[in-house]
Amino acid sequence: MAQRSLLLGLLLSSLPTSTAYLPSGKQERRSIRLADQAEPPMAPTLEQASQRLFLTVLDNSPGTSGTGLSSTLNENDAPLRNGKLKLMPQPPPRPRLKNPAFGDVAVLRKQTASLLEHSATSNETDPASQGKRKLKRTFHYLMDAWAFSQQKDSVEQASKLLDAMESLPNILLDVRSYTKFINVIARSPTESAGKQADDVLAKMKTLGVRDQEIRPNTYSYTAVLEAHAHTGTKESAQRAQDLCDEIVLYYKEGQADIHPTSRAWNAAIIACGKAGQAYKAQAIFDQLQDLSDQFSKTPGKTPVEAPNAWNYNALISAWANAGDAGSALRAEQVLDRMEAAYANGNVQAKPTVVSYNAVIDAFAKSGDEGAASKAEAVLRHMEDLYEAGAQHLRPNARSFNSVINAWAKSREDEAATKAQDILDLMEKLHVQGNEEVRPDVHSFCSVINAWARSQQPRKAERAYNLLREMTRLYEAGNKHVRPNVIAYNAVMNACAFTSDDVIEQGRALEIAHNTLKEMEETLYAKPDQVTYGTFLRLCSHLPDCSTRQKVTEVLFRKCVKDGQVGSLVLSQIRTMVSDDVYERLVGRRMDEDVQMADLPKAWWCNVVEGKWRRKRSIQ
Repeated sequence: MAQRSLLLGLLLSSLPTSTAYLPSGKQERRSIRLADQAEPPMAPTLEQASQRLFLTVLDNSPGTSGTGLSSTLNENDAPLRNGKLKLMPQPPPRPRLKNPAFGDVAVLRKQTASLLEHSATSNETDPASQGKRKLKRTFHYLMDAWAFSQQKDSVEQASKLLDAMESLPNILLDVRSYTKFINVIARSPTESAGKQADDVLAKMKTLGVRDQEIRPNTYSYTAVLEAHAHTGTKESAQRAQDLCDEIVLYYKEGQADIHPTSRAWNAAIIACGKAGQAYKAQAIFDQLQDLSDQFSKTPGKTPVEAPNAWNYNALISAWANAGDAGSALRAEQVLDRMEAAYANGNVQAKPTVVSYNAVIDAFAKSGDEGAASKAEAVLRHMEDLYEAGAQHLRPNARSFNSVINAWAKSREDEAATKAQDILDLMEKLHVQGNEEVRPDVHSFCSVINAWARSQQPRKAERAYNLLREMTRLYEAGNKHVRPNVIAYNAVMNACAFTSDDVIEQGRALEIAHNTLKEMEETLYAKPDQVTYGTFLRLCSHLPDCSTRQKVTEVLFRKCVKDGQVGSLVLSQIRTMVSDDVYERLVGRRMDEDVQMADLPKAWWCNVVEGKWRRKRSIQ
């Protein structure tokens, strides 16, 4: 009883005098430095404008012969970032990165507008041959710049450039002009990228009947496939498979400028993986392997290379994200196949840390029985390979974090202890000088979650100790373990689902109150609807008495003040108070189907619904 009175007193003391509070959000402002460029005293001719822009775009960069997609598209496949497969075509050569058009959007817009203006007003019909080439290159390089600009209107701007090229009778468009435009589409954030790329490809085929210089080639098909890979719909997955079949058909018919490549097939595999169609991704991968076996050394034909590491990693990722029963085992089988290919002489199939991490992650996501043990076995295998001399397979923090996550989700009796052991090993290795395995906020949060999900005694105490350790390390200078709302809420969750032992419940209530107070006072995180909803659930363990009712009312007013009256809070309030108290707090009857949107907006203006959205909001 004394604990409850103390808790109520502390809660009441922190309650503001007024609940009419509309939280205000912070707005980040970014300043963009605009390059001042003096306008010429006289309007230049189209050829002069072309030469000026061309020199600006090609500042300190070598001339190009213009084969295929230049450096915007090449035969290499997408790299991997942060352990996740990302479709990332090769960046432009280093000298090109010095171009203002690539580094400053304001410069890019100004150059594009200038070129379009001169194109529209020019009366020239037959500039010199050298001027034609420079003018075409200027158009092409500006389209490349828009492809890498990450602007919402990049497709619109590139379309204007292509339209201008088509309107100039002295500019001979070729396959590169349209392929570069497809590449802009492929890199754009639009959901219709695949359809738009298909339309341009169809146009190229039509124009190519009369002009072979515009007929699609390998790079054109690759760009379209990458557009579908970014789209990631089931329709795009099917279209990607159709495009691969089309490439094979032209290749077998002897069309010299179209042949299967690992990059094109990589895009198709990713398109299927994003659409959740791992079996289709597997079929496309096997198709590339069969083509390589058949045409790797065929006289008179461009050889088809065997699948490389990016292809294997794309397929592993497809199985890891499939969510089907047995998909994690299929991912592991792909890794086994990758190891065998490398051992048999395919040096391009050399497994990487990303390959093993993806398989570990597949087991972590699967929920299959024994998945956590299998994930840890893959980690131990990596350690054995590293100790045997494979320096490129040194496990990193993501490797360990994925295993911790696998144990946290396993629900096995010793899961929390296993997760804690992995974290302890990470800290030990880091102290010994291994910077690659330094524990971060994800490491700690996953272990706290493991304790919260467990049935172990004193789990709330263990979770809270980890949170305090995070705070200590962060304040000592480790910026990688800054506590966030996920960590605080995980501790709160451990308190809410503690055992029925009266002593443990009392201690859990005390820890939960301390955690809430810390959140209100710290700069690391602020309570959200999950915090309040979980604390209300914990308070439901209190006897149904006036103390519980007063605590519930105080917490609800805090939610109103913070703009955090979400669906979780409403559902908990409904189960904890009487009809008249509910009506007094919410302003609606208990038997009404009250939704968050039915309440004053100030009550729920800071609510972030959905697990994915909550994660995005703290990044």
